[in-house]
Amino acid sequence: LSEAIDRHFITAKLQRAGQQPAYSFVPPITANYVKNGPRLRWADKPFEARQVEARALLAQAGYTPKNPLKITILSANNTDSLLLMEAVQADWRAVGVEARIEQAEAGVAFAQYRSRAFQVGSMSWYGDFNDPVTFLGLMKSDTGAQNYGDYKNPEYDARLAQADQEPDVNRRAQILARAEQLMLDDEAMVPISFGVNRNLVSPRVTGWVDNPPSFHRTRWMCLKR
Repeated sequence: LSEAIDRHFITAKLQRAGQQPAYSFVPPITANYVKNGPRLRWADKPFEARQVEARALLAQAGYTPKNPLKITILSANNTDSLLLMEAVQADWRAVGVEARIEQAEAGVAFAQYRSRAFQVGSMSWYGDFNDPVTFLGLMKSDTGAQNYGDYKNPEYDARLAQADQEPDVNRRAQILARAEQLMLDDEAMVPISFGVNRNLVSPRVTGWVDNPPSFHRTRWMCLKR
């Protein structure tokens, strides 16, 4: 299912604001992390080759044109989410998967995510702080409701615990990268795109500096005369 999604089409043709295709969970601009970090193992394959492999994997699992996989995507009822899920729906249809989109008000959708009353859920995550743990911590087995897919791998948990005890920032980054690669190899979730910050700033403003968390304190800024 993850291989069959055309992330480049989604980011270049639908989102069109500088979003990048996501083949990992931690955004590459995140601080305290490795350069050229973990990626989904099939990320560099041409999209057509990924579609072929997706059809083969579905067939191995028993899903054929006569017995297609049928799933429901639960999404919040906003325009951006619907557009994105319609693209995913079309990509899955191309490999023989029948996906139905069910929309709900955001609060209702996330209540269903928390209670696990869904098959596939669509959501975004914005880091609370500029560090890989704000992303990777979501997938720990003891995270609770926000580990929506109930991913559980003792080795993943152990690596994050090891990183918590590592004082050297570079060694810590390597441990976290090994944890992320493990989670990506398990196909624990389906990353689609990395978002962007959109700000309209007057050229009269000084002290405005682009940064990944998009923190902009007014005390740092002034207006030119």
